Amino acid sequence: MRGREPVAEPLPYAEVTDDGYATRVAETFSVRRYGPAVLLSGDCPRCQHPITCPIVGEVYRREASQAPVDPGYRTLLCSCAADHPTRPDGLAGCGAYWTVTLEVES
Repeated sequence: MRGREPVAEPLPYAEVTDDGYATRVAETFSVRRYGPAVLLSGDCPRCQHPITCPIVGEVYRREASQAPVDPGYRTLLCSCAADHPTRPDGLAGCGAYWTVTLEVES
């Protein structure tokens, strides 16, 4: 009879990035339109917990005197609901972040 695999300790919260995070997201996340937004869904490239990242094409503000310039990329954050020790109160996720360029066909 085989014993149970040991349960891994939860990954501690750390605000970190890695060149491979964006590559993994580009290869594994699903993309779908949701009204004016695009939803990217998959497992966080750092902690492997499921996340969904909404991306909106425009910023809506009351004082729209000047439209912001679109930088052509988005920085995404892990927003998983899993417990990550040392995470500051009021935050979600494991602290991982990465930058992607999003091209969605019409």
